[in-house]
Amino acid sequence: MISILIPTYNAVCLPLIEKVHSQAVALQIPFEILLADDASREDIRQQNRKITEWQGCRYLQKEENQGPARIRNYLASEAQYPYLLFLDSDVMPVSDSFIAEYLKVARPGLVVCGGFVYPRKSIPANAVLRYKYGMAVEEQRAEQRNREPYNRFISMNFMICRDAFLKVCFDESFHLGYEDTLFGMQLEQAGVEILHIDNVVYHLVEENSEQFLMKIRRAVRNLDGHIDQMHSHVKLLRWYTTVKRLKMVSVVAFLFKHNEKRLVSNLTSQHPSLKLFAFYKLGYLCTFLSEKQSGQ
Repeated sequence: MISILIPTYNAVCLPLIEKVHSQAVALQIPFEILLADDASREDIRQQNRKITEWQGCRYLQKEENQGPARIRNYLASEAQYPYLLFLDSDVMPVSDSFIAEYLKVARPGLVVCGGFVYPRKSIPANAVLRYKYGMAVEEQRAEQRNREPYNRFISMNFMICRDAFLKVCFDESFHLGYEDTLFGMQLEQAGVEILHIDNVVYHLVEENSEQFLMKIRRAVRNLDGHIDQMHSHVKLLRWYTTVKRLKMVSVVAFLFKHNEKRLVSNLTSQHPSLKLFAFYKLGYLCTFLSEKQSGQ
C-alpha cells in the first residue's frame, strides 16, 4: 500500500524510522521503508544500516552525492507500492496517527502535503535566524497553504501516488534550492491536484545561522537560468525583476557589497532582522548576476 521514502545525508535516522515503522506495523498494512544514504560518512552509515534488521526496511547506499532531487527520484524508482510518502531525514512526526492520517485521504492522482512546525524549545544562540524565519514565514496551517497549494508545496513531508510522481519527477538540474518550487509548478502544469492537511512533522533544525546563510546563497545561485520560468512563483525573483526594470541592479549590488559584513553580523546575532534577511537575499542575487554578466 505505502512506501515510506527517506533520503539522508550525514544524519542518523533510527528514531524517525522507528516511529514510522511502529505506526505502519500497528496498522497491519503492506508497507516498506526505504532509506537512501547520499554518500554520508561511514560512521553514520554504520548506524543507519541497523534498519535492515526491521521488517520491511531497506537501506540503499550511494557512493557519490546525488543531491536532493536525484536521490528522491531514485527512491521513487525503487519503491514497490502505489503510494509514496516522502520524509526528510531531519523531521519527526508529531502525531501517533501520522501514517493513518495520510491514508485517510489517499487517492490516485492526489498529492497530500502534511506541513511542518518547529519545536518550541530553547533556541541555540547561534541558530536564531533559522528558527525565527522558519516560525514566522515557513510554518503555515493547512488553511493558509491551500490558498496557494502549488506555491506552498514542500517536499519535507508529502505523499503522492507513484504513477503521478513518475510523470513529473524532480528536476535533477537543481542540486539544492528551489527544487520544491519547481516541482510544485510542474504538478500544476500536469494538472495534479494538491491537498494540504494538518499532519505535521517537527523540523529538527541542526544548522546554525552561518550554515543557513551559506545554504541560502547556494539556493539563490540555483535560480540563475530560471528567472523567466519561475518569476511568478518566487517572490525574490519578482523583487529582482522590479529592481532590474528600474535599472537599479548595480545600485543594490553596490549597497550589498559595502554592507555585507554588517548584514551578516546582524543575521548571525541573537536578534536578526527578517527585513535585512530579505535584503540580503536580493542583494546577493543582484551581486551574483552582475558579476556573472561582467565576467568577474
